[in-house]
Amino acid sequence: MVILKNKVSLAIPQLLYLLRTSQCSDNPLLRQFDDTLQTGLITVLNVDINNDLWLQALLPVGDGGLGIQSAEMLAPSAYLASAASTLLLQQSILPDNIWMQGNQSVASTETLWTGLANSPKPSQQTQHIQKAWDGPLAANQKNLILSTAPSDVDKARLLAAASPHSGNWLHAPPITAVGLRLSDEAIRVAVAHRLGSKACEPHTCVCGKVVDARGLHGLSCCRSAPRQQRHSHLNDILWTVESDQASPDASS
Repeated sequence: MVILKNKVSLAIPQLLYLLRTSQCSDNPLLRQFDDTLQTGLITVLNVDINNDLWLQALLPVGDGGLGIQSAEMLAPSAYLASAASTLLLQQSILPDNIWMQGNQSVASTETLWTGLANSPKPSQQTQHIQKAWDGPLAANQKNLILSTAPSDVDKARLLAAASPHSGNWLHAPPITAVGLRLSDEAIRVAVAHRLGSKACEPHTCVCGKVVDARGLHGLSCCRSAPRQQRHSHLNDILWTVESDQASPDASS
């Protein structure tokens, strides 16, 4: 799946070393990189991901996003975590004048990070952990997206996307032999529903209800074949588990 590949190999992991070892938080090339990544994802997924939806896509999967991190937002966290973890080593090998220049870079990056995260910086004991810097950034972005949601439907979608296990499909390796590989169309629809993007053309359902461009009606339609299939499959799993537990062999 293209999303899984982007998360682990094609995007931020390839830049992380540079982001951690150089003070580049205000470099305009980071925005250009993010724009290129957005355009590529739109082309591959065939999903209209505008700038508002892109902000949600950049969130961690557990916060309702796709886990496609932004280089522009990650740069301050990566640099600050690296600077904190190597602080003693820098002091021991660098002349005072060079170390002071580096310390000024850290201070300016901390100011930038504070503005993005709207939060005080992590405690001294956790500043070497990049997740301690990334967490407040993601939390602030998630709260901003939720507070500016245009409708109750969008708020419900965002909360559902951030609920436990709702994004597990984004972590699953695409192994065909065990049924973990989703089709291109399934991925397109899943991403569109998660981000609230256009999933289909407006039409009238076979049940007589009008379906808008988001295509959410299929999730509750009484004549939705895939929904009925999933319901029946879940019943089969529960029946099998209950049968195994009730059998004498299982108790022994």
